[in-house]
Amino acid sequence: MSFEIIRRNSRARFTEVHTNLAHITSTEPKTPQDETSIQTKILRGLYYVHLYAALEKAINEVVENTLILINSKQITNKHYTTTFNAISLNNKMMAFKNAGYKEYIAKSIAIFRAIDSDESSDINNTLLTTSLQNVWHKTIQETLECFGIPSIDFGPQVRYTIDEIVNNRNAVAHGRETPANIGERHRSDILRKKTQEIQQVVDLIIDAFESFISNKNYLKSEHTNQYE
Repeated sequence: MSFEIIRRNSRARFTEVHTNLAHITSTEPKTPQDETSIQTKILRGLYYVHLYAALEKAINEVVENTLILINSKQITNKHYTTTFNAISLNNKMMAFKNAGYKEYIAKSIAIFRAIDSDESSDINNTLLTTSLQNVWHKTIQETLECFGIPSIDFGPQVRYTIDEIVNNRNAVAHGRETPANIGERHRSDILRKKTQEIQQVVDLIIDAFESFISNKNYLKSEHTNQYE
């Protein structure tokens, strides 16, 4: 899958999100001073679930696609950058994590041998799926760090929005708060601004991963010419 397809998929999902928001807007009273119906408040609260879904799906899609593209090249372990070993050697890292005391040394040796070996490790494209089930700002930055992609400075307002979206989605999805309670906090003009910020986040992440692949930043510089 190309990154342009990922962009189109994301735009299609956000088109649905905006359509949903347009409907919510049409149900709101003309002025903030007028009473908002319980139905509209519920729709606003549920909107966070819809918006978050567009964010999570886009990030999972770009990460999985990146791993599929890298795995298809059958890269020798020792050609990867040191940082990318956290992903390329994930199977061995998990074996080390689950090892008992008697296997500790053997599993450690296996990891360090693999780092500088001529072997090619099979990369599971879904290995980060579990950690990306709650896409907080911190989660995004940790995911970038795994790949060796520089941190993206979204700015304090957008950082707050990301975590607010996740928190409100979880509050509704897990029943900590009712959709009406969540939905009484912001009118649609505020929700529209938050939606635009989340779209910007998605676009910047797709751009970052596309550049990562185009520049072969998962490889040590002396080996970039060895792979198409």
